[in-house]
Amino acid sequence: MITCEPTQCIYWKKPKQILGNLKDKFELLDTFEHESHWWRYLLKCRECGQLYFFEFYEFVDWDGGNDPQYTKYIPIGDINQLEILRKATPEELLQFSPSLNVDFPKEAESHIVYWTGRTSTRF
Repeated sequence: MITCEPTQCIYWKKPKQILGNLKDKFELLDTFEHESHWWRYLLKCRECGQLYFFEFYEFVDWDGGNDPQYTKYIPIGDINQLEILRKATPEELLQFSPSLNVDFPKEAESHIVYWTGRTSTRF
């Protein structure tokens, strides 16, 4: 399912700038889940006002720490999409695009930042 391409947003053009303190980059508008290994929020970009559905998910594998972590930012173009996103499982969220992803696999030395489902290459 297509959401929107936030071409006006700094993170569209410079996705690695998403790294760092979440509170510095986004205003928290709503909290849907906040457990120790699973967070879901509605965020608003402090730079441009773009809304994002945010999910952080940590897979606890009980194998010496360094558990894999996955973060997803799905831009929202229509607020009516929010309820669909809220009800989606982490696996179902993979069908929404574009999405800005920040992965930290178990053996990674640093975060992997990338957009999926991006059709526009215009900056």
